[in-house]
Amino acid sequence: MSGSNGVKDNSHNKARTSPYPGSKVERSQVPNEKVGWLVEWQDYNPVEYTAVSVLAGPRWADPQISESNFSPKFNEKDGHVERKSQNGLYEIENGRPRNPAGRTGLVGRGLLGRWGPNHAADPIITRWKRDSSGNKITHPVSGKHILQFVAI
Repeated sequence: MSGSNGVKDNSHNKARTSPYPGSKVERSQVPNEKVGWLVEWQDYNPVEYTAVSVLAGPRWADPQISESNFSPKFNEKDGHVERKSQNGLYEIENGRPRNPAGRTGLVGRGLLGRWGPNHAADPIITRWKRDSSGNKITHPVSGKHILQFVAI
């Protein structure tokens, strides 16, 4: 996560694209040299955005951070919600978790339901294509075995 320690790199570009996916929301521009949190930037003014579909309160989404009956336990298991990051501890600023990879030009959840990490797993199932006798089938042109897959 070099973006968090002030080192210049382009690994955080996708999280800084505008407009935000599925919206017309334009992020504040974040130059590569200002992505890292260790780089001082007094004038940083990110755009606030959480999608209407998330604000509608579906059961998979957290309430707004400002709601009085909501006080998430960041960096730990919070009831049935895992708020620990696979990348280690993340900082909390003004009661909100900060993206450990650096500035994105946006605050709020966007399309994400949770405050903090939003864990997801996308299974991929593979198998070798076989004939009715169970032998692997080879591609007629390449001569290589044919790998079949199902993915989300």
